[in-house]
Amino acid sequence: VSSDTNEPWSGDLGTEEACWPYGILTPRDPLPAAGELADIYEQEETGIKWINFYTGSHDVETGDWFIIDYNAVDIGDFNIGFYDHDISWDDPNYYICFSNVRTRDLNNDYIVNFIDYGILTSYWLETNCEAPSWCEGSDLDIDGNVDINDLMLFCEFWLERTK
Repeated sequence: VSSDTNEPWSGDLGTEEACWPYGILTPRDPLPAAGELADIYEQEETGIKWINFYTGSHDVETGDWFIIDYNAVDIGDFNIGFYDHDISWDDPNYYICFSNVRTRDLNNDYIVNFIDYGILTSYWLETNCEAPSWCEGSDLDIDGNVDINDLMLFCEFWLERTK
């Protein structure tokens, strides 16, 4: 969270319970530009977790104020509501959405390349892929088959680094 003004601010990040299995938000300590009195609070109510942010009142500077780490836990969508209390306390001003997908780095060497493509093609047209390996990860859409759908999903991440 950063700002181009040096005025006090408060806001929240909220995640609904349906998203909890897919990711974890972890706040770090406030950065110096947020002021000496800046703080972060975590709270949980029925069905929602909140991270509350408050800047200092007299020594706020422009720049980066807060860092929140996101860790994907499982395949699925993780949506975060962003609340700016100057605008609204009740409804998110916007959503930050993460879609966690199965890795295309099938050999875990931190890049999606010909080695991974070779693993995928070694299972090409296989029709009995099952959990937990899903044909060594080649069945990307986990429908039991390695087919054109998996190849299309694979191609979207060609030469991407995974670390």
